Amino acid sequence: MGKVRRLAIGEKAWTDARGWVLNPLPLAGLEGKPLGNFHVASMQPGAIRGNHAHGSAAEWLLFCGGPAALIAGEEEILVSGTEPELFEIPPGLPHAIVNRSDREIFVVVFYEEKELQTAPAKLL
Repeated sequence: MGKVRRLAIGEKAWTDARGWVLNPLPLAGLEGKPLGNFHVASMQPGAIRGNHAHGSAAEWLLFCGGPAALIAGEEEILVSGTEPELFEIPPGLPHAIVNRSDREIFVVVFYEEKELQTAPAKLL
């Protein structure tokens, strides 16, 4: 089982006084490839999502806001929310997300397989 990989965004996000714009697919190595699923999850303050593992494929999470925490196996990764942050979750790694802010945040989630094998894994 692998570890979470934080993908460097750096100057790949276009930023100005209005905020930022980012295409996460080239960063994930998925540009031009068919995606099985691409969705956006909203999270209210204190909300927890995940608490599961996917046995068959990697999953990418793009955090749009924070602060939040990504728990992956034994590791807790803090997400500041001051800029977009993209993570790759390898197959089989249990993971969960908690919104630690006082406002709603959004997480863009995508993976290559249409039907992702998901098994419960209580982390939070």
